Amino acid sequence: MPATTGTTMLATGSNTLGGYRLSIRFEADGFSFSVGNLLDGSTVQDDRFPVSESSAAADVLRQALRKPYLMDYQFQSVELIADTPTTIVPLEHFNKGDMLAFYRLSFPGRQANVADMQYQILSSLEVVMVFSLDQNILRIVQECYPDVRACCSDALLLEHFAAQQEKHPAPDAEPQSDVYLHVADQHFFLAAFRRSKLLYAASQAANTDSDRAFLLLGIWKALDLHPQRDVCHLQGASEVLKKTIGEYILNLSEE
Repeated sequence: MPATTGTTMLATGSNTLGGYRLSIRFEADGFSFSVGNLLDGSTVQDDRFPVSESSAAADVLRQALRKPYLMDYQFQSVELIADTPTTIVPLEHFNKGDMLAFYRLSFPGRQANVADMQYQILSSLEVVMVFSLDQNILRIVQECYPDVRACCSDALLLEHFAAQQEKHPAPDAEPQSDVYLHVADQHFFLAAFRRSKLLYAASQAANTDSDRAFLLLGIWKALDLHPQRDVCHLQGASEVLKKTIGEYILNLSEE
């Protein structure tokens, strides 16, 4: 099921003024539910449902979807966000039949099968994000919200970074590049832009600061980025990581 075909999902509820969005984030250690107000962008409800064992994820999700407060809102959209590493493919080279091969090549240690493969097209950036989402988890959400849109957290990050570039474009005379690094527990996501054009984006498996620094600096060198001119924007980086890469990259910025 493509991750880009979700349509508006309506649910009965008493809060009918305006509209609301339900975001369900599926992470390794549980689920996060967030109800957002579409009128002002505020978050009106947050809930966290931890999962101690992967085998219990389905049961935890079913219980979470029965929470009474979910019936208090009229959802104009529902999204299931997979917090898993992604493979990024240029749109012109994307083929649905190759999704599993691309994913296994990038993450040989991760369990994935054809049924779990999803994709999300980011037309403005001319790329496709390929990710894995347990089909059983998706079906459980579809039982309550048939029009749920499956997406991945890396795609949301990339769209956010692209929006930041549009807000703060570099002067035409400046060849400055901007690198955005988001650090998670087991991997990081990196995107590089020059004059609002995407140069590179990748999700890398890394669970230690030494691995993160090694991979980041390797990518920095491969892209021929300048240690003094170009800027590295950090999200979720530890003080140790900032100190390590700060020895090689002069311009660090925390998002």
